[in-house]
Amino acid sequence: MSAAKPLPADETAWRAWAAMCDLVLDNARRREVSEALGISFGRIRALRRIARAPMTMREFAACLDIDAPYATVVIDELERQGLVERRPHPTDRRAKLVTATPRGAAAAARADRILGRPPAGMAALPAATVAELARILDQIEAAQGNR
Repeated sequence: MSAAKPLPADETAWRAWAAMCDLVLDNARRREVSEALGISFGRIRALRRIARAPMTMREFAACLDIDAPYATVVIDELERQGLVERRPHPTDRRAKLVTATPRGAAAAARADRILGRPPAGMAALPAATVAELARILDQIEAAQGNR
């Protein structure tokens, strides 16, 4: 038996990225949070953004990379459910500021707890391995200018 031939760096990066995407985009976790809150994952994503910081409709649409009419549909639905509300903008009377209601903030926090829970496989790793993973991810973010 011969030792396995190492993968080229770019192929290794592709495999590592694919594994990270599978972990982060885990459909079971998305389903879990959707079932817990009773709304679609897309609406949860929108609510979590608004709960972090109130924003205008224009900012909301840009933040989620959606068009203005669809942003209105999303906010209308979240507003009907009592999760967000539109308020007058403090400095621009032509704009409305979308904010999370207390119920919406609580729902967003619950979603954050569910989505923030590390997968079982990660929790089973030795602390030193998790620390090394965190260090590597910090390096990747720094190289991309995200930190």
